[in-house]
Parts: sequence; C-alpha cells; structure tokens
Amino acid sequence: METMTDNINQRISARIRLEREARGWSLSELAERAGVSRAMIHKIERGESSPTATLLARLSGAFSISMSTLIARAEMQEGKLLRVENQPVW
Repeated sequence: METMTDNINQRISARIRLEREARGWSLSELAERAGVSRAMIHKIERGESSPTATLLARLSGAFSISMSTLIARAEMQEGKLLRVENQPVW
C-alpha cells in the first residue's frame, strides 16, 4: 500500500529530474551548482533516498526557483512527468 509520503517523494524525485533535464544539465552539473554530491542526487532521482528540507533548498536554489515552487510543481504533476511545453509558467 502506497502512503501519501511515498507518493510525494516519488513526485519530488521525478520533478527534480525533470527540472534538471529541462535545463540540459548532467547530474554532475546539478551537483556542482547545488553543492550536493552527484551520488545523492542520483539516489533522490531514482527514489532511493528522500531529500531533506536543506537538500531541497539547495536544489531549488540551483534551479533558481523557490523550494515551495519546486514542491508545488511536483504536486501538480499528479505522478506524471510533463513535457516542458505542457508545464505551467510561474
């Protein structure tokens, strides 16, 4: 049985990957911009680790968006990855 926490973690993981890929960044580039290890970002994107609030703040800062925007975009996905042209403009 999937819990609400599992669901939001999956959406956040997918959103982080989508934000990174939309910018054409590699894992290494995001890691450098956020000051986070490449391995940690890889684990988060694969859903193997849940990001802490501090880590989400670093990642959203690297994307030049607020942490609340990152989470809101993840919640709006309803578990689906959206193409760049289908994403809402903030």
